[in-house]
Amino acid sequence: MLIISLSFALGIVVADGYSVPLWAIFSGVILSGVMAWVVRSAWRWAYCFLAIALLGYAASVVRAPYATVPYDSESQMVVIVRGIPSLRDGYRVAEGKLEAYRADDGWRRADDRVQLWLRSDSVDVGDRLLVYGKLVRRMSRYEGYDELLCRRGYVGGVSVVEHNLLSLDKHRVTTLQQRAVSKLGRYYGDSLSHATVEAMVTGSRIGISAELREAYSRTGLSHILAVSGLHLAVVAMAVGWLLTPLSLMHRGHRLRNLLVIIALWLFAFASGASPSVLRAATMFTVVQLAYFSSARYASLNALMATIFLMLVYRPDYLYDLSFQLSVAAVVGIVVWAVPIVRSLRCKGAVARVVVSSYVVGVSATLWTMPIISHYFDNLPLIGVIVTPLLLPLSYIIIGFGVVALALPSVVSAPFIAVAEWAAWAQNWVVELASKPWWAGIEYRLDEGAVAVIYALYTIITLVMWSTERKKVITL
Repeated sequence: MLIISLSFALGIVVADGYSVPLWAIFSGVILSGVMAWVVRSAWRWAYCFLAIALLGYAASVVRAPYATVPYDSESQMVVIVRGIPSLRDGYRVAEGKLEAYRADDGWRRADDRVQLWLRSDSVDVGDRLLVYGKLVRRMSRYEGYDELLCRRGYVGGVSVVEHNLLSLDKHRVTTLQQRAVSKLGRYYGDSLSHATVEAMVTGSRIGISAELREAYSRTGLSHILAVSGLHLAVVAMAVGWLLTPLSLMHRGHRLRNLLVIIALWLFAFASGASPSVLRAATMFTVVQLAYFSSARYASLNALMATIFLMLVYRPDYLYDLSFQLSVAAVVGIVVWAVPIVRSLRCKGAVARVVVSSYVVGVSATLWTMPIISHYFDNLPLIGVIVTPLLLPLSYIIIGFGVVALALPSVVSAPFIAVAEWAAWAQNWVVELASKPWWAGIEYRLDEGAVAVIYALYTIITLVMWSTERKKVITL
């Protein structure tokens, strides 16, 4: 699966820089497939990889988002606010769906994912709007972020202000994420602590201040706020532990695994279903199905299969920052942290948990650091030290926050209080760690340097795997 997913990704990258007619691509797929079937030498594998790469190219072209509404042409448009608005300087931004527009010959259907700039306080998530405006191609003054939005499937932006808002339908559809945010909002303590819990449990970062965002970014700890594999791992462990008695029943472990899968996907959609969350949910589903069937599985193979399936569904995930960070962190944990932890023999369960958390934190930070430096011009050195210290607090925030969502409101308050206390401690550590001048060095790694670093990581990994350990380290 590693070779298959890399071949498919290579085809997506080539499609981003070169234009080839689809008929030629599909002809190449057929020809490569035939050659792989006919040739009996080692070249058959080269033809297989070429066919997979060409399929990646075709998927990238076919699945590329395009606008059905003409750009820069003013008309009436029907827009639905699909995402929870986030605060900016003097306005709010939210994901929207442009579902119809008025042309010269009447109304036409559309299905465009757009960025909404909301300068009207009356508009909220779920609202259906009739606006008179235009779809613009550029969505951000920052070229990198504009490209990132395009990669995520956005086709343009629409501005919503009071004077171009013709009608507003408040009959909104309540999503799982909205319900989760609403439930946590009933217990509102310290604002930043509550906003941190809300971000880590529901994926809504609307209450995070600019100063706190900067502190997390400078220390390289922004991935802790974004719901990802770490959060779903806590959910899987918590639900699995609560359902342990089911294993005593005949085939109860299968029911337990199915319920864990259901809980994972409910949490994934309650937290906004970002690419990193979908990647983690898919991978954990593969793992749980392996447990269900009592089959053996390889973590790296399961991860690569997940990546392949997600790229087939949406090739642009390859360029999504949250997807890249999530994959890099999990690869670091699988290929570095897991072998190291297995080679350690700690005296006592507490020591094992502490050492394991430190190894996992360092591995994930090292594997994500090149990407962070490339995109954010910041080399977060202190993240290697601080990340392992924050993992126990993150477990408390996520675990107690999810339990509070699952329990009735009358008994949720104590769990929210514990989660907010842990969030306050986590924010305090992050703000303290961001103060030294060396916490984050302003330095940008170019694409070549990032490739060299990951090539070096690959060599280190191969050496680790090929070295036979003659003794076990005892702590």
